[in-house]
Amino acid sequence: MVDQLRIEVRDAERSDGDVESLLRDLDGLREDLLQLDVEDVGRPDAGPAPPGSRSSALEQVNALLVTLTAAPALLHQVVTVVGKWRGRAHGPAPDVSLRMDDRRLELRGGDAEDQRRMVALWLDACTTAVESRQTGDG
Repeated sequence: MVDQLRIEVRDAERSDGDVESLLRDLDGLREDLLQLDVEDVGRPDAGPAPPGSRSSALEQVNALLVTLTAAPALLHQVVTVVGKWRGRAHGPAPDVSLRMDDRRLELRGGDAEDQRRMVALWLDACTTAVESRQTGDG
């Protein structure tokens, strides 16, 4: 069974004109993630913008889509890589949103212990959902 994890990065320090810098940073994260046993790491297809809407260039490039096997250990490794990548940021760490199915985790500044607890709860919820799908309970 294969799952997709969407990673979105929001960096308040970065302006719309700094898209190239964000692309370089996300390419670095992509390369880090590809070192794991994931199926693929790519850019999600945003599709056409809705009629009458305006979207900044930064909103179009701030995401990666990780395709991985439904293995809890692999998901934990992905989250660890994202956390280390945030820690290497110049200046304040960017906010990162991780979404798998309807489960979302927001990684922002704040207490490190609180973040560890939130990550553990999110990973547990994702693991439980995957196990339910595999056994046919969900």
